[in-house]
Amino acid sequence: PFVLAEGRRLHRAAMGMWAAYTPRTNLKVLHAVDGQVHSIARSAPAREEAGTDKDPGGIWRRAFDTPVTRRVAENWVMLDRLHKARIGPEPLALAIAPRYRAWFTRGTTFSAGYYVANLHLYPPKPPTTEDELRAAGVIPDAKRACLREQINGYVSDLNAVRGAMPDNAEDEVTLIADALDAALAEARTGT
Repeated sequence: PFVLAEGRRLHRAAMGMWAAYTPRTNLKVLHAVDGQVHSIARSAPAREEAGTDKDPGGIWRRAFDTPVTRRVAENWVMLDRLHKARIGPEPLALAIAPRYRAWFTRGTTFSAGYYVANLHLYPPKPPTTEDELRAAGVIPDAKRACLREQINGYVSDLNAVRGAMPDNAEDEVTLIADALDAALAEARTGT
């Protein structure tokens, strides 16, 4: 069993390829190494092999070079848009993990995430279509997993090596990522 500490409490966590999720608190924290996005997918190369001939096109290198705060900000914008369009869960709050430790990295790093409503409690609806997703301002991931892996007809899976992205959202994403970076810096230095 995996655990995620929230404050001083430990919670069982479900491990996804890109994040850990605690169903009891609805907290999702992205996997991170040195504050950058990480994946535990079997298809992922070792971080040191990303960008080599074992990573054609450098797609894993680009994913691994993404600051975790930026990816959380992108997810937050998408979640907000999906929720407003009634095709995704309600984003509840942003979260920081100033002292993040996992089996796949040495020592302590940092990460970030968010609290999100539990889609298993939402009333079932017809599956969200790609047209609805795009109309909400979200570009699907390269393999369309966000459309294939819905919960009760709602979009929830946004992360992949070429993950879903918010359309035309650079200012929003930057604002949120900067706020997360500032909160992490303050928490890590104790000021």
